[in-house]
Amino acid sequence: MVIDTLNYDPARQGRVPEIDAADTPAHLLLQTHLTGSRVVKAFSNIFFKHLATLGRPTGASDRSALPIAGDEATAKEAVATLIDSLGYDAYDVGPLAESRRFAPGTPAQHAYLDPADMFAAPGRPASTEDLAKLLSA
Repeated sequence: MVIDTLNYDPARQGRVPEIDAADTPAHLLLQTHLTGSRVVKAFSNIFFKHLATLGRPTGASDRSALPIAGDEATAKEAVATLIDSLGYDAYDVGPLAESRRFAPGTPAQHAYLDPADMFAAPGRPASTEDLAKLLSA
């Protein structure tokens, strides 16, 4: 099992011909290269510093949810268990192709960021309900 935390950014990582040619969407490229693996997209829409500070116990009123996407249920269950152990609810958006709903440029990409200060400000919680709204926007 592989947890894909990456976001394609040509300015930061260089160009990837398969993505630029529109042959393979960025959110499916890793699975294409790791054919024997079970890829689950997770942790790609939260800033690493916020990941360390927004975790809360189960049932906390300000507990945040993190989206996951993958093609195999048991792999997603394992990632959801990891996410829960870090103090977050996992929100399953469906198959790996649906990870596009929390990719760069989507409302869900910045669910935990304060728009005024972005990465400098403390993270803000995003509940399951908040995340669901952003994912369907």
